[in-house]
Amino acid sequence: MAKTFRLDILAVDKSFCGVECEHLIFPSLDGSRGVLAGHEPMICCLSAGEIQFLCNGEWKRAVVSDGFIEIMPDFVKLFADSIESPEEIDLIRAEAAKQRAEERLRQQLSTKQYIHTQAALKRAMARIKGASRK
Repeated sequence: MAKTFRLDILAVDKSFCGVECEHLIFPSLDGSRGVLAGHEPMICCLSAGEIQFLCNGEWKRAVVSDGFIEIMPDFVKLFADSIESPEEIDLIRAEAAKQRAEERLRQQLSTKQYIHTQAALKRAMARIKGASRK
Protein backbone atom coordinates (compact mmCIF):
# COMPACT_ATOMS: atom_id res chain seq x y z
CA MET A 1 0.00 0.00 0.00
CA ALA A 2 1.22 3.49 -0.85
CA LYS A 3 2.40 5.63 2.03
CA THR A 4 1.50 8.94 0.38
CA PHE A 5 -1.49 10.49 -1.34
CA ARG A 6 -1.96 13.51 -3.58
CA LEU A 7 -3.15 16.58 -1.66
CA ASP A 8 -4.64 19.50 -3.59
CA ILE A 9 -5.59 22.56 -1.54
CA LEU A 10 -7.77 25.03 -3.44
CA ALA A 11 -9.28 28.39 -2.54
CA VAL A 12 -11.86 30.37 -4.46
CA ASP A 13 -9.17 32.66 -5.87
CA LYS A 14 -6.08 30.43 -6.03
CA SER A 15 -4.55 27.01 -5.95
CA PHE A 16 -2.67 26.96 -2.63
CA CYS A 17 -0.67 23.78 -3.23
CA GLY A 18 -0.58 20.36 -4.81
CA VAL A 19 1.82 17.93 -3.12
CA GLU A 20 2.42 14.31 -2.23
CA CYS A 21 1.37 14.06 1.40
CA GLU A 22 1.86 11.51 4.17
CA HIS A 23 -0.66 12.80 6.73
CA LEU A 24 -3.33 15.53 6.87
CA ILE A 25 -5.11 16.94 9.93
CA PHE A 26 -8.07 19.27 9.39
CA PRO A 27 -10.88 20.87 11.43
CA SER A 28 -14.39 19.55 10.74
CA LEU A 29 -17.77 20.42 12.21
CA ASP A 30 -17.43 17.68 14.84
CA GLY A 31 -13.76 18.10 15.72
CA SER A 32 -10.34 17.49 14.26
CA ARG A 33 -9.89 14.67 11.74
CA GLY A 34 -6.87 12.96 10.23
CA VAL A 35 -6.19 11.35 6.87
CA LEU A 36 -3.55 8.82 5.83
CA ALA A 37 -3.00 7.12 2.48
CA GLY A 38 -5.64 4.49 1.74
CA HIS A 39 -8.36 6.32 3.69
CA GLU A 40 -11.92 5.24 3.02
CA PRO A 41 -13.72 7.55 0.53
CA MET A 42 -15.76 10.35 2.10
CA ILE A 43 -16.82 13.95 1.76
CA CYS A 44 -16.72 16.12 4.86
CA CYS A 45 -17.44 19.73 5.84
CA LEU A 46 -14.37 21.80 6.64
CA SER A 47 -14.53 24.29 9.51
CA ALA A 48 -12.49 27.46 9.73
CA GLY A 49 -9.23 26.74 11.49
CA GLU A 50 -5.75 25.42 10.99
CA ILE A 51 -4.81 22.48 8.77
CA GLN A 52 -1.55 20.58 9.15
CA PHE A 53 -0.01 18.33 6.53
CA LEU A 54 3.13 16.19 6.52
CA CYS A 55 5.13 16.25 3.29
CA ASN A 56 8.61 14.74 2.94
CA GLY A 57 8.90 14.43 6.72
CA GLU A 58 8.12 18.14 7.31
CA TRP A 59 4.91 19.46 8.87
CA LYS A 60 3.36 22.45 7.11
CA ARG A 61 0.41 24.55 8.25
CA ALA A 62 -2.23 26.81 6.74
CA VAL A 63 -5.31 28.65 7.97
CA VAL A 64 -8.54 27.88 6.10
CA SER A 65 -12.07 29.21 6.16
CA ASP A 66 -15.16 27.05 5.88
CA GLY A 67 -15.36 24.67 2.94
CA PHE A 68 -15.40 20.97 2.21
CA ILE A 69 -12.97 18.14 1.61
CA GLU A 70 -13.12 15.13 -0.71
CA ILE A 71 -11.13 12.14 0.53
CA MET A 72 -10.27 9.14 -1.65
CA PRO A 73 -7.73 6.36 -1.00
CA ASP A 74 -5.10 7.95 -3.26
CA PHE A 75 -5.97 11.68 -3.22
CA VAL A 76 -7.54 14.44 -1.15
CA LYS A 77 -9.03 17.67 -2.47
CA LEU A 78 -9.61 20.43 0.04
CA PHE A 79 -11.80 23.36 -1.05
CA ALA A 80 -12.12 26.51 1.09
CA ASP A 81 -13.27 30.08 0.61
CA SER A 82 -9.84 31.35 1.70
CA ILE A 83 -6.48 29.79 2.53
CA GLU A 84 -3.42 31.50 3.99
CA SER A 85 -0.04 30.36 5.20
CA PRO A 86 0.87 31.71 8.66
CA GLU A 87 3.43 34.05 7.05
CA GLU A 88 0.72 35.72 4.94
CA ILE A 89 -1.46 36.69 7.91
CA ASP A 90 -1.44 40.28 9.13
CA LEU A 91 -1.91 39.78 12.87
CA ILE A 92 -2.93 43.40 13.53
CA ARG A 93 -5.63 43.21 10.85
CA ALA A 94 -6.86 39.87 12.21
CA GLU A 95 -7.08 41.28 15.76
CA ALA A 96 -9.07 44.28 14.45
CA ALA A 97 -11.46 41.95 12.57
CA LYS A 98 -11.95 39.92 15.76
CA GLN A 99 -12.78 43.04 17.77
CA ARG A 100 -15.25 44.25 15.10
CA ALA A 101 -17.00 40.87 15.04
CA GLU A 102 -17.20 40.70 18.85
CA GLU A 103 -18.70 44.21 18.94
CA ARG A 104 -21.29 43.30 16.29
CA LEU A 105 -22.27 40.19 18.28
CA ARG A 106 -23.12 42.45 21.25
CA GLN A 107 -25.65 44.31 19.08
CA GLN A 108 -29.10 43.06 18.19
CA LEU A 109 -28.71 41.44 14.81
CA SER A 110 -30.99 39.63 12.44
CA THR A 111 -30.44 35.88 12.25
CA LYS A 112 -28.61 36.27 8.94
CA GLN A 113 -26.34 39.02 10.30
CA TYR A 114 -25.65 36.97 13.42
CA ILE A 115 -24.56 33.92 11.38
CA HIS A 116 -22.31 36.06 9.14
CA THR A 117 -20.78 37.76 12.17
CA GLN A 118 -20.14 34.42 13.90
CA ALA A 119 -18.37 33.19 10.75
CA ALA A 120 -16.26 36.36 10.63
CA LEU A 121 -15.29 35.94 14.29
CA LYS A 122 -14.40 32.28 13.78
CA ARG A 123 -12.28 33.17 10.74
CA ALA A 124 -10.48 35.98 12.60
CA MET A 125 -9.73 33.73 15.57
CA ALA A 126 -8.35 31.02 13.27
CA ARG A 127 -6.11 33.59 11.57
CA ILE A 128 -4.83 34.88 14.93
CA LYS A 129 -4.10 31.36 16.16
CA GLY A 130 -2.32 30.44 12.91
CA ALA A 131 -0.25 33.65 12.83
CA SER A 132 0.73 33.28 16.50
CA ARG A 133 2.50 29.99 15.72
CA LYS A 134 4.88 31.49 13.12
